[in-house]
Amino acid sequence: MKILHWLLLVLFSAAAALARLRLLAVGFDADGLPVPMDLNTMALPAVLIVAAVIAVIMARRYPAQRELCGSMDLYFAFDRSTLAVMLMVLGGFALIGSAVCSLVFSLRTTVTMILSVFLAVGAACLLYATTALRRKAEFPGVALLVPVCAMVLALILFYREHAADPILRHYYVETLALAALTVLLLEFAAFAFRGGAPRLLMPASTMSVILCAAALAARPTLAEILFYAGGACIALGIGAAADFDP
Repeated sequence: MKILHWLLLVLFSAAAALARLRLLAVGFDADGLPVPMDLNTMALPAVLIVAAVIAVIMARRYPAQRELCGSMDLYFAFDRSTLAVMLMVLGGFALIGSAVCSLVFSLRTTVTMILSVFLAVGAACLLYATTALRRKAEFPGVALLVPVCAMVLALILFYREHAADPILRHYYVETLALAALTVLLLEFAAFAFRGGAPRLLMPASTMSVILCAAALAARPTLAEILFYAGGACIALGIGAAADFDP
């Protein structure tokens, strides 16, 4: 990541978090219904749209091809970026902590247990891949598909749980955050099969961080705090390690 990219990422993450806090504070009336055509309710979508447009424009300088001939460590410099490794490790352990909290403090339904196990195993696979890339060692690319499956499952279950809520503003940020993390991890895994798209991965990394920051602003449960904080760390780690310059 360039310095300008980091600055914009911090700026938009802070703006999205503040806009979400403002939305929760004054964007709903006494009955819990959204206030129509209020500037406070329109600020967050505006911030997210502007951030997405800028992220896509900035990614235009990266190659768009999906079939890359080099190995994965050629495009992700984990061996040269201690910061990227630290972020991936923090993110991985945060996701494992989220899975443990879900098992301990939530209802132990079959679905919750399956998702928690998938999430913990997926985080462990990310840590394994990061260690291998750090050492420039070979590892099976299928290991990176496990966290993708965990995010897809989390997205499906989250939407199923909240789909009955007619007020989209209650949960659309979290839904977009899960979708962005799913796309990010899918594109990251694609590099292990020499089919990555840098022009798609970088905006997904940027938007994952911003959306996770907005989700954290809603003051969720401990398990959700660890989940979105872990997702933001992993997105930052992947973005910090990415090296697509010729």
